[in-house]
Amino acid sequence: MKLLRLSLLCLFVLLLSTALAMPGIVGPKVEEVWKQQLGQNRGVSVAEYRRGWFGARATTALQARDGATELRSKIQHGPLLFTAEGPRLGAVYSETRLSTERLQPQLRAQLEQFYGRLEHSPLVLESLVGFDNRVHNTLHLEPFTRSDAGGKLKFDGGTLQFETDYRGAALDGTLQLGASRLLQGGIEKFRSAQASGKFHYVVAARRGEASIQLPQLHSDSDSGPLELHNADLQLNIQLLNSGLLKLVGDLNLPQVQSATPVTSLKQHLTLPQISVADLGHYLGALLAPPADGNWQRVMRRPLQLQQQLAIQSANGPMLVDADLDWRGLSTAARPVNMAPDQWLVPLTGDVTFAAAEQALMQSPLVGQAMTLRKYGLLLEDGDELQMHLQVKRGQLQVNGQPLPADLFMMALMGQF
Repeated sequence: MKLLRLSLLCLFVLLLSTALAMPGIVGPKVEEVWKQQLGQNRGVSVAEYRRGWFGARATTALQARDGATELRSKIQHGPLLFTAEGPRLGAVYSETRLSTERLQPQLRAQLEQFYGRLEHSPLVLESLVGFDNRVHNTLHLEPFTRSDAGGKLKFDGGTLQFETDYRGAALDGTLQLGASRLLQGGIEKFRSAQASGKFHYVVAARRGEASIQLPQLHSDSDSGPLELHNADLQLNIQLLNSGLLKLVGDLNLPQVQSATPVTSLKQHLTLPQISVADLGHYLGALLAPPADGNWQRVMRRPLQLQQQLAIQSANGPMLVDADLDWRGLSTAARPVNMAPDQWLVPLTGDVTFAAAEQALMQSPLVGQAMTLRKYGLLLEDGDELQMHLQVKRGQLQVNGQPLPADLFMMALMGQF
């Protein structure tokens, strides 16, 4: 019995000695890899790294054109790690937060729009490196409740989890976005259920795919209520040799309830080549349209797209095919109201519209449809109405015939 107790005591001392010694062995290697990995990214630098026996503190600077953002990380050396979810065994664990004292001005404005004055970072990145060389990352987005003149907006927060090996050969992850709700004057104007998604990206192939599902969305506006059920978005992404991205997306809205006869919608969209900066620019404008209505500022950047849109209504289908190449507005262009023909100068493309006659004549577009039909711009083909638009070298053709852009807009708006 004494021999057993002595053996257990020796084993305990050995394990304790190993646990105390390992952080000192792991620490220098963690510092080396940390600086090496971050140093490979353009505009990223490790401003400070203070290493202790059981852990370290690091400060990382992200440089951008309009300012810098600072990240602060607390790092633990294994084997025993105290994570946000409890004790774990592994090589390294870190928590990284935004420094509220040093944020890129645009990023600060965007965050404070929802979170108010920042007392702490609303974003936290947890990273755990296991003994199997798998890297587990979890990005937490804090929930918020914001009240202003626009109403009371509540968001339940979100979580992005992604995993890879230490070489970063492939990236797999999941996304959870909490429910949100907007009240105006005590009346619910917007509500969305929790959204979920997943993604996979292979670094060597420079391509990946992602999917997002939204079970329910409800909004109420002056034009009436809108409710979507089981919305689904599928994305494919490819990094081209030019450094630009190719994106292919499929949006499926199988159940649409609104004040219009529309019952479902499908869209296939391709962006054949777009820079990360331009993609972020247009996504930002889509999510938050310019309050001053200055679309000239938004449309300064180039954009190529191909789209096939199929809308099913209670009275029949409507189809829109588009192939557009927008070269962007000159940065020297003054922010004044541009005539319709001026918008055509940087544009090349084709748009084909086709709809069942009853679908169009019993829709909110009936007024425009009747005007276009009256002037021969919307052609009849059996029970279908069709129109083909083509823009080339700043000139507009409707169904193969030249037409000044301002006259087409007057017909479209019913101003004849």
